[in-house]
Amino acid sequence: MTSQMRVFFRIVDIICILIAFGVSSHYMLPPNLDIFSDYTGASTFTVVIFFLSFYMLDCYAVGREEFKDTVIRVVVAVCIGIIGTGFLFYTFENWRFPRFMFVVQMGITLGLCLGWRLLFFMLRHRFKRHEERVILIGAGMAERARRILTEHKPDAIILGYTGEPGAEAAAAGPCLGPADKIIDIARAHKATTVLVLDSYYLDEPVAEALLAAKLRGLRVADMRLLYERLASRLPIDLIEDQWLLLADGFNVNANNSLLRLKRAFDVAFALFLLVLTAPLVAVVMLLVRLESPGAVVYTQRRTGFLGKEFTVYKIRSMCQDAEKGGAVWASKNDARVTRIGKFIRKTRIDELPQLINVLKGEMSVVGPRPERPDFVHELEAKLPYYQVRHTVKPGITGWAQVCYPYGASLEDSRYKLEYDLYYIKNLSLLLEAKIILKTIGVVLFPKGAR
Repeated sequence: MTSQMRVFFRIVDIICILIAFGVSSHYMLPPNLDIFSDYTGASTFTVVIFFLSFYMLDCYAVGREEFKDTVIRVVVAVCIGIIGTGFLFYTFENWRFPRFMFVVQMGITLGLCLGWRLLFFMLRHRFKRHEERVILIGAGMAERARRILTEHKPDAIILGYTGEPGAEAAAAGPCLGPADKIIDIARAHKATTVLVLDSYYLDEPVAEALLAAKLRGLRVADMRLLYERLASRLPIDLIEDQWLLLADGFNVNANNSLLRLKRAFDVAFALFLLVLTAPLVAVVMLLVRLESPGAVVYTQRRTGFLGKEFTVYKIRSMCQDAEKGGAVWASKNDARVTRIGKFIRKTRIDELPQLINVLKGEMSVVGPRPERPDFVHELEAKLPYYQVRHTVKPGITGWAQVCYPYGASLEDSRYKLEYDLYYIKNLSLLLEAKIILKTIGVVLFPKGAR
């Protein structure tokens, strides 16, 4: 699904909420009161809290999942919106809607938001997509480019490639001609995008032709930029030291203001969450202790900022002495995990004691997952740029954690490293907020945990 479609869906949801306001207030409010002028604060907050709840629950995967899953997401999102707005309304009396009107408004919102999704689901095959017509420069990584486009931009069509005929890449399509004739080739095939796969072809004539094409409105990108833009991760096999040095980003440790803000947020959020979840943690610890003998809080050595080791705290989710034979990655349906352990792993409750690590300054709320030293040595030897993860503090949650399921293999670690590098390159307060909101959705709809 394109980003434009997601923006459109969000706008439709906002319109549905506003329509619900208008209809409910028309019948429930006295004629001398207006929902938007007399209840400005309440109306604005309601729209914001519902928008955030829909975003957290990823309610915009319409058409990419079964409709019943979409219904569950929307219903839970509306329930979260009701709880959030209701809490504020009954805390601040001046912002309070009439109670029955509030109920009617929420019912109309739910009906409208489910209604347009049902309509889209039924008619989605009739929507004509704006095709992105792509010409490749070179053919060496055509299969990979096609895979990325198919997964993240299904409306894209690879027309063929420019370069030497006879390239051994069936995924590249036919040879359309020499690369320095890209303007004429793009015009003849009505192309919209040129994707540079092989820098070997970027000699001076080709570079000049591509610049001219770009200035005439043709979109020009290379494989690394396409990968980052569509997949939200960095391809570790396509980048090198020079690119990392000159690319935008990777400057978080030079931004003292951002570091101070991040640390202030970490402390405030950790204290708030510790107080809020203390009763839940106490109950879970009791259940863990009743189910199996052994310490309730489990400690492990992990690798943190700049490669320094520290002790991380977790609620024990496995049987006692689960690793008496040595460090082992958790596997699917791991027999060492207890019944309570399965639940607290899926809901991430077992991670809550790590808030103490956050207060101690060893971790951050958001960052790459801290790994075991035994695994770190192995992964640093096999994965390029793995050590870059240690240039920021590890986190309880992170971009890799919300975008990719739990990894227990070298290939999983490769994918998660690519997400971590994207996070470090693009680190900002907006990305931090996005990760936290997505984390709430992952907790409410657990997936991938082991």
